[in-house]
Amino acid sequence: MDDALRTLLVAAALAAGDAAAADDAFRFSIASGKFDEHCMKIEAGRAIAYRFEASAPVDFNIHYHRGKDVLYPVKREATRQFASTFRAESTDEYCLMWENRGATAVTVEGRVDRR
Repeated sequence: MDDALRTLLVAAALAAGDAAAADDAFRFSIASGKFDEHCMKIEAGRAIAYRFEASAPVDFNIHYHRGKDVLYPVKREATRQFASTFRAESTDEYCLMWENRGATAVTVEGRVDRR
């Protein structure tokens, strides 16, 4: 399966909240000045374990929206790798987002597992 198709399938599974399909690896490229995000509904008290490695530094966050406000329970700048667990305090649509502020494309690969 090529990387683009795999990324689409994982993103679709995450967006649909399919826990069995969402427990999977991902790999995608981000062009210079662009971002990629993968969103999923997480119920209050539920958690995800996630990890990623990037070929160059990226800004990473987990965020959700409250009206016009964007809230960031996790935020890391200029990081090449990160692994952690995130537990939702409220039921919301949470997005894992990677932003490439560098001059060349970046490859990001990792895994998200629902707990």
